[in-house]
Amino acid sequence: MSQNLLNVVAIFVCAAIAHLLPETTLLGAYAILGPAHYLTEISWLHDRRYFVGRPWLLIVAAYAALVIMLVRPHTPPADGALFALLGGLIAAGIGMPFIVTVLVAVTSAVVGVAGAILGWVFVAAIAILVPTLIHVFAFTTMFMLTGATRGRRMVDWLPVMALTFAAASFVLVPTMDLGRGAFMTIAVQGFSRLFAQLSVPGHSVELRVVGFLGFAYSYHYVNWFLKTGLLGWHRVSLGRLVLLVSTWVLVMFAYTENILLGLLVSLPLSLGHVLLELPLNVLTARRLVTASFSRSRLSVP
Repeated sequence: MSQNLLNVVAIFVCAAIAHLLPETTLLGAYAILGPAHYLTEISWLHDRRYFVGRPWLLIVAAYAALVIMLVRPHTPPADGALFALLGGLIAAGIGMPFIVTVLVAVTSAVVGVAGAILGWVFVAAIAILVPTLIHVFAFTTMFMLTGATRGRRMVDWLPVMALTFAAASFVLVPTMDLGRGAFMTIAVQGFSRLFAQLSVPGHSVELRVVGFLGFAYSYHYVNWFLKTGLLGWHRVSLGRLVLLVSTWVLVMFAYTENILLGLLVSLPLSLGHVLLELPLNVLTARRLVTASFSRSRLSVP
């Protein structure tokens, strides 16, 4: 089976399971596949110097971000200054121009002040969920578009069309839950006002949201492990492989002890790999824009 058809099958399988078992799919993907993805991708990025000329600066910036996000500062000015410094450091580390670095620093300062004023629980939830969702769905779509543009064959666009259809199915097709548990109960209670505003008579909005998240996360992770040629498992040293597997087992042990403990242990890996992948995302976006611009110029008579 070709890589394109394999991706199409994976998309529809992940979407079908997420429609039937949205909560189980989301938790299973995040808790089991997630840490394996974070560890292997960080290892892969490390071998490629994180696609930047100063990888040490990016690593310091990424994990300084985790410290700032996980430790609550005390005053709005201090939060603004810390986040401005962090945002500027990350932007400079991934090679952004000076103007972009300044804009990122200013935006980061606004986030820091908002967190101190509105409350870090609310802002942290948005700051973690939104970038992560962008990472697992928007960037996955961007990588697929880049591959389809480079291939220039109709069959190369099949995974993109399948992904679009699968995502739309969580709006068009009702989602059921054959395994409703405590997570869904907590989600409904915590976001009851939002779900009430979005609800449509006869349809469960919360199931659709959780189902889409389950699909986005599960396919993002499965898509990564389908890239066997890119990952090159046969080139990974035995010592590093043992380290990766051992770390994954420790994270799984944390989840078996307590789900909150597992989330706390895997959170640095999750956010760290999102931040460390930023240079690759920027590079891919540039390639996609360049390829689209070149094709549009060629199509002009």
